[in-house]
Amino acid sequence: MLWLIGLVLLLQASFHWLLEQVTVITTPIFELRGLGWVLLLFGAWLLAGKVKDQADG
Repeated sequence: MLWLIGLVLLLQASFHWLLEQVTVITTPIFELRGLGWVLLLFGAWLLAGKVKDQADG
């Protein structure tokens, strides 16, 4: 039973150590911190398009 507790603690520590950088990188994505910038860039991209002339003939 003692080795099982030690194994669980070792696995938890290793997963925390391995996935810490992934957590730091993905936190702003999941919290939508850059959503304002994305919407601003998307709006600028839409406004920067060429206007197509509509010819009746």
